[in-house]
Amino acid sequence: MKKIICLFIVLSTYSFAQQIDVQRYELNITVHDTTDVVEVRENIHVLFTETCKEFSLDLVQKDQTGKGMLVSAVIENGDEVTFEQKQNQLIIHTEKGNLSNVIQYTIHFSGIPKDGLVISKNKFNDRTFFGDNWPNRAHNWFACVDHPSDKASINYSIIAPSHYDCVANGKLENVTKLNASQTKYTFRSDIVLPTKVMVFGLADFESKEIENESGIELKAWVYPEDASNGFYDMEAAKDPLAFFIDRIGPYPYEKLHNVQSTTRFGGMENAGCIFYDEGAVTGSGKMENLIAHEIAHQWFGNSVTESDWPHLWLSEGFATYFTSLHLENKYGRAKMNEQLKKDRERVINFSKNAQLPVIDTVSSDLMQLLNPNAYEKGSWFLHMLRIKVGEEAFWKGIQLYYDRFKFKNATSDDFRDIMSKTSGQDLTEFFDQWLRNSGHPQLKVTRGKNNRFAIEQVQEGILFKFPLELKVNYSNGQSTTLNVEITSNEFSYKSNDKRTIQSIELDPNTNLLFEVVK
Repeated sequence: MKKIICLFIVLSTYSFAQQIDVQRYELNITVHDTTDVVEVRENIHVLFTETCKEFSLDLVQKDQTGKGMLVSAVIENGDEVTFEQKQNQLIIHTEKGNLSNVIQYTIHFSGIPKDGLVISKNKFNDRTFFGDNWPNRAHNWFACVDHPSDKASINYSIIAPSHYDCVANGKLENVTKLNASQTKYTFRSDIVLPTKVMVFGLADFESKEIENESGIELKAWVYPEDASNGFYDMEAAKDPLAFFIDRIGPYPYEKLHNVQSTTRFGGMENAGCIFYDEGAVTGSGKMENLIAHEIAHQWFGNSVTESDWPHLWLSEGFATYFTSLHLENKYGRAKMNEQLKKDRERVINFSKNAQLPVIDTVSSDLMQLLNPNAYEKGSWFLHMLRIKVGEEAFWKGIQLYYDRFKFKNATSDDFRDIMSKTSGQDLTEFFDQWLRNSGHPQLKVTRGKNNRFAIEQVQEGILFKFPLELKVNYSNGQSTTLNVEITSNEFSYKSNDKRTIQSIELDPNTNLLFEVVK
């Protein structure tokens, strides 16, 4: 996902316990042009993880504003059961809450979504419907376990006025003309997804197949007025898709559709059905980084999903770094270094206002986790990890991590254990230093007499240990490169060379996250 400023506050404690494991959602949704009320019949297939007499699903209830969902009936394997709605939970009373079988519940409800399903008009004043779930906003429009650790497959049956085109996760199975004014679209995905990337969209679209060598159904969906611009911009999807397949593993979903949308984020990585802010489409070919970022999420964030919100960097940091890796692969290391330097500045600037670790168990507002720690610092961590373990071990570890946790959930420790295995190194201190502590090395360079200089760590908090490359430039135009291990708060150096030192350049090859303090 690419960030934009958000005014909604979403609170969460990071403890998460649930009596059920949802296996499948089947959403039958009817929408209209004359009202924002949506009508839903939802089948949810539940496996109980403990014996119980009641369990809860997340669902925002109707309130005094008239928005929210009102449940009219809950049916358990053919029998109506009692239920109650309170504190944005649907509590279902059950006589069959045992550990033996998957049980289907059918829930009937309707209402105007407060959020999550965005019903609005696009920049061309046309009405649109778009799912927009991150982080835990899906329960504004369907009953679910709205947490990344509970992944399930999903079907959609969407009835809408016939002038709309429809996009959604999964494979389009059927388009049925119901009458003169309504059409039903059915989609099916048998691949388990977290709720944050389960979506459908309705709008007036133009679409185009994008030829590619990956054998993936690659398609662009854009508003008709933006057709030529959008088709041109979204051609950029071909190269990162091919690169990621080659370096990570097979593409995980039935298709890859890139969709112009009217939603909150600059880009949202919905599984196989990525939504991009309508304003990103310009026809100037400037969507490449955004597209690469969202495509990388199909592997990291969607297929391999963080087990809980403090590990968000496993999604956003990976997508950010794999965008840089795409730039390196396509344009060369200099282009990648340009991006890394920009990312380093964002980390430095963020740290001046917030001292938080990448693995953030403190912040309670999930939207506030969308910050340079999760994105750029997570990316920089991967870059330094790649240098530390070497190319072969890094890519072997990335591929093993993906293969082991695809369609599952992972923690930062899971990733650490994989990388330690492939590299043969104990990476505990390295992970803890960069991910579980706030800040970064702040280095002050002091020049002395007679070709002496010293480098001092002056940041508050922990002492960092890291390799540092130094380029010593002499007054005659020559230079020497030094590689030193910084393990204390001060490093001193005296050159016995008769040449006069003119300047000292820290990290000339852009390998370290640090800040120069004058």
